[in-house]
Amino acid sequence: MEKTITITSGNPIVDQVATMNLTGNIIPESWYHTIINENGKTNTLAILILADIVYWYRPTEGRDETTLSVS
Repeated sequence: MEKTITITSGNPIVDQVATMNLTGNIIPESWYHTIINENGKTNTLAILILADIVYWYRPTEGRDETTLSVS
């Protein structure tokens, strides 16, 4: 039997972002095909801004370096 531990941050947006399968500070390739200008070209500035916002709302794991416990 597999146990699932669910930790909530208290912020529903952060909790939703935590369910996304993202690793590192990355930009999903699909954004380059989805986020486009009126003329059909990739809107790079919008993609970079969105990537920063998603990064800001990703939950972090706090660790106590002396006890190595996770908070």
